[in-house]
Amino acid sequence: MLLPLVLVLVAACTAPWPPLVGCAEVDACMTGSSSLDPPSSGDGIQTVTGHSDSGGSSTTAGDGSGGSGSGGEEALPVEVEVVLTPSPMIDVGEVQVSVWTSRPVASIDIFDGDTPLVLGAAPALPVHVFEVTSDDIPGDGMHMIRAVARAADGVSGEDAEELLIDVQPGGTDVWPPYVKAGPINGFTSAAMLGNGIAVGGYFETNQALEAVAVRIDGTKGQPEGVPILLGPVAVTGGGRGPAIAAAGDDTAFVAWTRPDNGSRRWAVSRVTFGEGKGPTWTGPLGTSVHALAVAGEVLILPGAVEVSPGTHDLKVWWVSAVSGELLHEATFAASLVEDQTNMWDEVARGVAIVGGEVVAVGERETKNDLDELVPRTVVLRYSLDGEALAEWTSPGELLDHDGGMAVAPLRAGGFVVTGWGRDTLSVRQVLTRWFSAAGEAGAARVEPTPSNDAIGFAVGEDREGKIVIAGALQQPMTDANAWIFAVPGPVGATAWEVVRNGPGQGPDEAAGLAIDAWGYTYIAGSEFEALQPRAFALRLYP
Repeated sequence: MLLPLVLVLVAACTAPWPPLVGCAEVDACMTGSSSLDPPSSGDGIQTVTGHSDSGGSSTTAGDGSGGSGSGGEEALPVEVEVVLTPSPMIDVGEVQVSVWTSRPVASIDIFDGDTPLVLGAAPALPVHVFEVTSDDIPGDGMHMIRAVARAADGVSGEDAEELLIDVQPGGTDVWPPYVKAGPINGFTSAAMLGNGIAVGGYFETNQALEAVAVRIDGTKGQPEGVPILLGPVAVTGGGRGPAIAAAGDDTAFVAWTRPDNGSRRWAVSRVTFGEGKGPTWTGPLGTSVHALAVAGEVLILPGAVEVSPGTHDLKVWWVSAVSGELLHEATFAASLVEDQTNMWDEVARGVAIVGGEVVAVGERETKNDLDELVPRTVVLRYSLDGEALAEWTSPGELLDHDGGMAVAPLRAGGFVVTGWGRDTLSVRQVLTRWFSAAGEAGAARVEPTPSNDAIGFAVGEDREGKIVIAGALQQPMTDANAWIFAVPGPVGATAWEVVRNGPGQGPDEAAGLAIDAWGYTYIAGSEFEALQPRAFALRLYP
């Protein structure tokens, strides 16, 4: 699948030149030229007379007028100029087709060669706006964009300009992958931050692993400044953290689980790139945090609290982004009727702000129809101040077991959840489910990897509406590779995919994902070289 682009077809107000017909608002009506002069040959705007197949301006009298207006007077010609911005088209973005005419016209037709793009459009700004993908019309290659302007008296004129469209296929690298061998051992999360991304990860020291934050320039793909060390880390990796979320052009928050006297507790710190880290705030003993969201001056931390060895209750904490004060906390666990000894496990893995609500996802243990204890995806919705709104548990209609690892809002409303699912005694497969704006579960899809264990760690929506998933794919059984792919929706073939195999045998994973306004996908993760993990970051075309 090639990259999407937006084609914006723009017609000028088509005011005449002042010597031909007077206009009280010439400056507001002219496009691509001054209010007093016809288009010049400079600045990429050409004035061409005569007709040619390779572009040019021509005038034709219609409706049997024989070239005469009313009363036998000679009809005024319609001169036309087409201006393409930008040209050539080498990046995802808008293409403007501006049309200048020498006198008022009734309608404008735009063609890609002989294929109509818009017919009978009124001479307004814009004539028409629509989205196409670069493998439709117009797709990659050379195109002749032609405009035909028709006046009310039957006289028409036309012009054409060449447009080269040469955008990259989805999933290819924008800049060479950034790979950090040595002390920064892995990136586990990513967030858009100014012109680039902020990434959270872990850093190996002589004493232990430490949480680290790095800013990566979006143009060159290289780190800006030095890594910021945050403190010891107890657990790392996709779905476990450290997690990062942006709070401004230069500021982010990082949340991680830190060791503490044989136990662990959550920690969160403000990071200002160029200045360093702020104070570190911590939670109660026995707690862990796996994701992070910022809602104004409030941080939302989803995770768990250990109630016995290997058993947890799901927790979500609301923390002041200014003082670190604990504002609210919510607990989710099976009822005492279902789980009298509180031995069923519940953990939150991901969080997002969706339509003014907090949506947290994870997995919980519950009983299936055979009275067997199985893990299932859980989706919890809260107000921004922590009021519980709704909960949903997967019925396991597709696969026996499943778990939610990440959630992302959809521009059309609602949200999408990705993670994993598997049948009993089988391997995991990436399971993705769509939810409505009311939180109702909708369509789901499974990426079939019947012989290879797979999981989705992060999810997002690009500007075309494709769902991008980052995770890991075991291939072969002794190795796991980072796996990034895009799907058009609940059905349809994969639009593109990238499998990144590190140079050594080990658990390579794409754990962090960020998507910018143009649809470019940023991936952060870790891969093995010999026995040493190393961090990597990619920027991919949509």
